Amino acid sequence: MRSLIGGTVVFMAGNSLLGVVLPLRMQAADYSVALIGAIMAAYYLGLAYGGLKGKRVILRIGHIRAFSTFAALTVATCLAYNFFFSPAAWVVLRIINGFCIAGMTTSIESWLNERSSNETRGRVLGVYMLAFYLAIALGQTLVNIAPVGGSDHLMIAAMLIGLSLVPIAMTRLGEPNLRALRVLGLKELYAASRVGVIGACVAGVLVGSFYALGVVFARQIGLDVTEAALFMSTVVIGGLAAQMPVGMLADKFDRRIVMSCMLIAVGTSWGLLSNSIATGVPMVYLMVMALAFGGAISSVYPLCVAQTFDRLERKFYVAASGRLLMVYSIGATIGPLLAATLMSIYGPFSFFLFESAVAIAYAIFVLFSVWNGPKLPAEGREKFVPLPDISPVAMALDPRTEPEVTTPLSGSDQPAIYTAD
Repeated sequence: MRSLIGGTVVFMAGNSLLGVVLPLRMQAADYSVALIGAIMAAYYLGLAYGGLKGKRVILRIGHIRAFSTFAALTVATCLAYNFFFSPAAWVVLRIINGFCIAGMTTSIESWLNERSSNETRGRVLGVYMLAFYLAIALGQTLVNIAPVGGSDHLMIAAMLIGLSLVPIAMTRLGEPNLRALRVLGLKELYAASRVGVIGACVAGVLVGSFYALGVVFARQIGLDVTEAALFMSTVVIGGLAAQMPVGMLADKFDRRIVMSCMLIAVGTSWGLLSNSIATGVPMVYLMVMALAFGGAISSVYPLCVAQTFDRLERKFYVAASGRLLMVYSIGATIGPLLAATLMSIYGPFSFFLFESAVAIAYAIFVLFSVWNGPKLPAEGREKFVPLPDISPVAMALDPRTEPEVTTPLSGSDQPAIYTAD
């Protein structure tokens, strides 16, 4: 499995470098914040479509050839950014980029899932998440090795993504057989868990807007390129560090209360961050706040998944995860558009207000559901499993899920809802 993890590290490092350098290049070209947000949001649109359709490509031509196809297209888009420097072209390229990254991660994760037993899937997911987060943090710091205006970053990103083909193409692991999943409608999922479904959208809004515009925001408040990259990487590391303690709390207490606390922490950390920037505190304090913010914001999506799974039969978990990914991606597409519009009208500090307002408002909604809804007994809850929020498509590795045969819902096959929230 080392070849699969190694391939993941390389292509995610290249992709995360793109996520930092592209908005910096647009900012240097005097693109408006609203336009930058629209272009960066297109990535999540492609990610959503790739999550829905990418598996069909894998089923048709196999894992290695599908991964190679997606990687080749991604390399081509990396180089094309330098030749087609126009907003319309970059929107198309970002959509293709998101679609291909979804396909590449789906190939890797379904492969890892096939090669893992029920006893080892949790450990494999842990190693995968560690590699995933560290690769993203590493890729963001690579922005410091060359001037932003040149083509060096794009060539490095293309090189890294191209190199990911080497361990995948040379692996001795046999290709798995993918099986289709049981179908679950969004209406049925919402009936089971309003908190989980709406929360997945909120998580998408928060995470999508931050990773699309966070580096632009950092530059607008006066950080140089090195400090902006460090700021982004610190948020990623905070997300990784928070998974285990948040999981322990989520397994011990009502998940809705833990989720509310995380959402309040998002709003609070942004408020402290805003105050620290206004008063000119040292960079170390700024990084501490970024660490806290990253830990809080990265916990919302996996908590939403756990909250939803608690209220469904196990056979619907994989289908539910696909719907949650779709809702998340919708939120991640909308978030940058709203945040960019506010920033273009009211300035960079409206980014604080937007993220804080969304987080606090949803925290109040979740607390209201705790007050009015029944509490699920601890013995009826599934164990919390950390999931990457930056690209939450790792459901194939989730040890709570089981592959299912394609079966549309009928009147006699509705998901059992244990306790709707």
